[in-house]
Amino acid sequence: MAGRNDTRIIRKTSRQNILPRIIIGLAIVIALASALAIYFKQEEQRARIDAERVRLEQELAEAQMRFDELRNMESLAGTDTFTEWVARNRLGMVRPDEIILSDE
Repeated sequence: MAGRNDTRIIRKTSRQNILPRIIIGLAIVIALASALAIYFKQEEQRARIDAERVRLEQELAEAQMRFDELRNMESLAGTDTFTEWVARNRLGMVRPDEIILSDE
């Protein structure tokens, strides 16, 4: 009979230890799920930031080209070459002895 009482005590003790184990297990699962959610959100943000960086680098390159073009125009400003360029390209003027060809 003494053997039976010992078995019941062991079973009772192990059942009492189940609830804390379940709670700890659930806490670990929730912590891992939260960590994964945060990780994937950060990856999404990183991809968006990388795309924005590429767009801004392209914009910077275009602005740099425009700046160089303006710098070149500034160096030509006031010269006969610049005056002729403005007259031809901006105002549509031609020299009297030139013939205009059109694709229209």
